[in-house]
Amino acid sequence: MRETHHKALVLTIIVSLGVGLHFTFRGLAGELPRMFPHLTREKPKEVVIPIALQSNPVLSPIEAPDREIAPGRLSRLAQGHSQSRRLIHSSPIPVLHKSGMDRSGADGSGDPFSIPAELEPIVGFWQKIYAVYDSHHVIFHDLEDLSIEYSVLDFTNLDARSISDAQKSSIRQEEVSREMDRIRETLNDARSKERVRSQTGLKDRFAEGLKHSSRYIPLFEEIFESYGIPKQIAYLPFVESLFREKAYSKVGAGGLWQFMPSTASRFIAVNRYVDERYDPILATHAAARLLLHNFQVLGTWPLAINAYNSGTGNLQQAINRLGTKDITKIITRYKEGSYAFASRNFYPSFLAVKSVYQNYERFFGGLRREPLMQFDLVQLPATLSFAEIAEFSNTTVGEIRALNPAFSSSVFEGNFSMPMGSQIRVPVGKQTTFLARYEAGQLLHLPQGTNIVQRDRQSPNSVH
Repeated sequence: MRETHHKALVLTIIVSLGVGLHFTFRGLAGELPRMFPHLTREKPKEVVIPIALQSNPVLSPIEAPDREIAPGRLSRLAQGHSQSRRLIHSSPIPVLHKSGMDRSGADGSGDPFSIPAELEPIVGFWQKIYAVYDSHHVIFHDLEDLSIEYSVLDFTNLDARSISDAQKSSIRQEEVSREMDRIRETLNDARSKERVRSQTGLKDRFAEGLKHSSRYIPLFEEIFESYGIPKQIAYLPFVESLFREKAYSKVGAGGLWQFMPSTASRFIAVNRYVDERYDPILATHAAARLLLHNFQVLGTWPLAINAYNSGTGNLQQAINRLGTKDITKIITRYKEGSYAFASRNFYPSFLAVKSVYQNYERFFGGLRREPLMQFDLVQLPATLSFAEIAEFSNTTVGEIRALNPAFSSSVFEGNFSMPMGSQIRVPVGKQTTFLARYEAGQLLHLPQGTNIVQRDRQSPNSVH
């Protein structure tokens, strides 16, 4: 998770002049009306295209770019042949007509996360990032008005080439510079030059997360409901990490919920032996407690979600400055301090994720999704090593490890034991086996670890 400070997560973007190859927007344009009904095409707006570079879409897709690409010549690898196709040439992508937006809950269904009309262009943009464009595509758009989209570059051919990743990255960056120079020349508003940004598509990565998320989302929904939190917030890890358990940012945020160590340690254990940020279930309990705190401070769930990224302090300042708790007014009007692009787009991205997730067959067809995570819990009757726990459960240490991902490799591979009373996950159906084998004393010649693993956290000593 991101706190008040920004993570400088940069997404690699790749663009090119096309070297004589100007392609019309056919392939994806044909998909948009099918996926998003009631599309309208607006006339191009006369604006200047500045550049904002992102690189490597690893975690959250909505981090603000932090540098410009300077003009430069193509390397020898890129000379003589374009590495991308321009899908749109100085023309905006069709934007969702507001009557075509999936406004869940707008009919009085009780969904607390309906899409406000003023946020429809922003949510529509992120719907396309998650459900139309994949990681081979780079979209150039206005930083403040996401309905203004200048061009889309397709790097499928470059990504398929048999050259190193470093060479591909170099070519991409050089072509970004060329495309940005081209776009700048079409615009004449100096202020607009400071507002152009590039965004890499995420459809393929979202699809992978979608297949994997079915392992956890029903469990997350139960956890949130137990705290009195709307269960739809279980989709938020798509925005944070694209549902990757081992996601780790360069500023130190980790796990599905992207907790920074300092924040996580308020709720769960984070030390050299146990890092519960990487246990999806424990981290979800922590996320629930943080979100509940945000809600108690700010008073609405949209603000609580936005504060998950920006911190309650930023949102409270916005409320005080504008005199409102209306999330739409805050997103569209508040532009002070560190409440910048990532903060403003966090809640709209959540709304887009929710819409895409709840209608995923419409966007992705039939996906083979992973089965729900299932397990039994055993409360250790004595201090035991994981080798002993596996033996009593008639399973392997590897299976125990997969169900208890918070523990470091050194705990599983070293001379460590879990203290009596610890709750450990074992494969479903193995709780009875564990108890029976322990009672029967069938463990033979297994050394007990001499070091006891301590969680040292404020929350109860539980792994369920």
